[in-house]
Amino acid sequence: QNYLDDPTASISIEIELEECEDPNDNKNESENSDTPRTSLSSTSDDIKDVEEYIKFKQRKRRLYGIIGFLLFAILLALTFIFIFIFVVQKNSTKKTTNMNTPTTENDNDDDDDDPLPSSCPNILKRSSWNAVRYKIRKNLTLPVTDIVIHELKDFYPIMTHQDCINKIKGIQEYQMRTQTWDDIGFNFLLCDNSDDQQQIYTGRGWKFTGAHCIDYNPKSLGIGIIGNNTSIKSVKAFKSLIQCGIKKGDIMTNFTLVGHRNSRSIYEYYLQYFRNDTDLQYSNQVSNEQFWCTPSTSSLKK
Repeated sequence: QNYLDDPTASISIEIELEECEDPNDNKNESENSDTPRTSLSSTSDDIKDVEEYIKFKQRKRRLYGIIGFLLFAILLALTFIFIFIFVVQKNSTKKTTNMNTPTTENDNDDDDDDPLPSSCPNILKRSSWNAVRYKIRKNLTLPVTDIVIHELKDFYPIMTHQDCINKIKGIQEYQMRTQTWDDIGFNFLLCDNSDDQQQIYTGRGWKFTGAHCIDYNPKSLGIGIIGNNTSIKSVKAFKSLIQCGIKKGDIMTNFTLVGHRNSRSIYEYYLQYFRNDTDLQYSNQVSNEQFWCTPSTSSLKK
């Protein structure tokens, strides 16, 4: 109107603006308001995942620990089983055996398999008279210092090889069953006058302690003589056996000849017979001094 009245007048225009809300802005605000809630929920889930992971690791460690312990226990058990089977049981089997079965060559029941010096007489092994296997053996300290003579009475003056086998087996059976000894008591036995030379039979042999004379068992060889002990055959067999033991190193050169109180006559006879023998020398040869031993049930069972 002013312009119409006066064209040079300035125009004043007033525009009234009203505030209005933009739907997009509302949407953005709504999204912005939901963001903290989503963030809180995500953080809570992350915490739960961490806790579950920690628990999982703990369970895993416990499981590994249990598996490790079981493996250790199994290895320990196998070790003990191995030691028992291959060490303890093996040693126990070597040390003691209570088999009372007839001896054969395969049983390795004979005294030793070492070859004898060429000058030694023929010495029959335990298998030659079908010996029952010994229970326990104790090693002798070699060379022995004493030789003990025993006269085994109540036998025929002249006996064949089969007679000797029967008699020696009878002695062993009586000593092992009735007297409960570990084996026949003598180291060697002389028997059989039917041949050119009296036969020598192995009892406990060179290396193992006999059971024939108290106090002398651990340091002597016990020799039992069956049949006619005063015959030349018997004396020669005894002498050749002692000389063989000396050459083997199992009998001391200057040994002592000992008698058994139940065999006085044979001991006195042997002392007198060998008194001037230069091939067989012993400590009480010149003096003719007598040494006696006495049997004892307790000592003979050793």
